[in-house]
Amino acid sequence: MGTTQAASRTIRISAPPAPAGEVAWSLPADYFGSAMRAPQAVTLGLADGLLLVRGLDFVDRLRHDQIRLCRRSSSGRLLLRLHDGAMLDGPTDPLLEGWIARPRQAGPAGRPLRRITALLAAAALAWMALPATAERLVDRIPAQIDRHIGREMLVQLDQRWLQPSQLPATTQRDLRHRLGQQASSRCPNVAAAPWEAQFRARGRLHEPSAFALPGGMIVITDDRLDPAAESAPALVDTLCQELRQVQRRQGLRTLARHDPASLLLGLLFEDFSATVALAWPVLSHWLPLQPTR
Repeated sequence: MGTTQAASRTIRISAPPAPAGEVAWSLPADYFGSAMRAPQAVTLGLADGLLLVRGLDFVDRLRHDQIRLCRRSSSGRLLLRLHDGAMLDGPTDPLLEGWIARPRQAGPAGRPLRRITALLAAAALAWMALPATAERLVDRIPAQIDRHIGREMLVQLDQRWLQPSQLPATTQRDLRHRLGQQASSRCPNVAAAPWEAQFRARGRLHEPSAFALPGGMIVITDDRLDPAAESAPALVDTLCQELRQVQRRQGLRTLARHDPASLLLGLLFEDFSATVALAWPVLSHWLPLQPTR
């Protein structure tokens, strides 16, 4: 009876012959497969830098980077996790511990390339998400940044593209008053916010124009006006449309889409100097400027 019970607890392993280059070393262990209810007795060996796991009807060859040491128990046993989720439980052994503790060797030549590709893909996805993130944060940027950007852009326009208005100062004052009244009647919601009409001669602009700059400055060229009569309804419609763009802070939202880093860094460090500096190169593409020759 005792002999039968002892035999029933013994699992005879019929494994293939030891591969060439195998170290004359073996260690019993228990193998916990992810789909097995009970552990299976295996023996561990080393051959050509690989750990051999010999079971009743299989032999696994594992690279060093496919094994992780989970823990060392108080009873002096090692628990190893394999790359496929299976686990090995075995006694401590100097040879096995030395093999586990050695520096991990580089994997196949293609693995670094795959990792670099994955990192680049992750960075690209993160970069693609930046514009949406920056645009959602536009409302947290102080309104004076819009006005500062608008003033800087008007300076650029005056230096390189526009000419001083040919309209007398009194005419300009009357036109501002008249346009303000008409805008308040046509689009009171957006005209109630602070804004200012800036009159200029067309200069190098390729057509009569009326357009908004961030912060509420509306540039109107002389040839878009009729000083002797009421402003044309089309001009008032354009004015209301531009004021809506100002109210939505469209200039900053355009910057957020095309150069989100400057806005995010400005919010982080409360320094929007880079945002102001980059406004002209980005936003000038949406102005009616003649192509540079």
